[in-house]
Amino acid sequence: MVAGMIAIGIAAFLTLIAIILIIVSCVRASSAKKEGKKTSRVGLWVGLFMLVSPWILVGVFLIIVKIDDKKFNRWDVGKEVLATAVLDDTSDELYDMFADDVISRNNLTQAELDSFLAECNIENDSELDLENYSDFSGKYSHYRPYSSQDNGRRQYCFQYTMYDVNDEGGKITVLGVDGDQEDESKIGIWYMTYMDDQTTCSFGEPAPSESR
Repeated sequence: MVAGMIAIGIAAFLTLIAIILIIVSCVRASSAKKEGKKTSRVGLWVGLFMLVSPWILVGVFLIIVKIDDKKFNRWDVGKEVLATAVLDDTSDELYDMFADDVISRNNLTQAELDSFLAECNIENDSELDLENYSDFSGKYSHYRPYSSQDNGRRQYCFQYTMYDVNDEGGKITVLGVDGDQEDESKIGIWYMTYMDDQTTCSFGEPAPSESR
């Protein structure tokens, strides 16, 4: 995701330069025509090349990313989706987000997840809280991708932490696997923890060892 944003940013910057070159070239050509002179159109062709080529490369890059995501059964887990599920009044959606393998192997029930959430004392006090917890550049957000060779498989893992829950200094950390080439049942949330000055609790099992 970060690499894609960088590629698009570079393409947008080159597009701006290209537009300036094209405008300057057209103005010079128009001025020269009025004076009956010939002028080079190198700037125009360079500008057109710079306008088109970066977006072609971005398109190729995005196609490669899509192919790689499909190859690894990539789950595009969004922080806003996770934050909404965690802060929601019911655990249905959050329970569905857990990896099937973790749920079945540990016999985890939705009732146990409800108990965990109750112990966390989570309240979505305002829309600002959700914005703080889910915004990519937000003060209280942190997201970090991993690569792991755990159990002989390559996996993409994630860690997402919501800070200062309820403005009481608590934090909720969500760990999981969002890409696995060999086993789709391992894709999803693996582990959740809540911690504040008085409470520490967890649900699930830690994500692959190399991800922690």
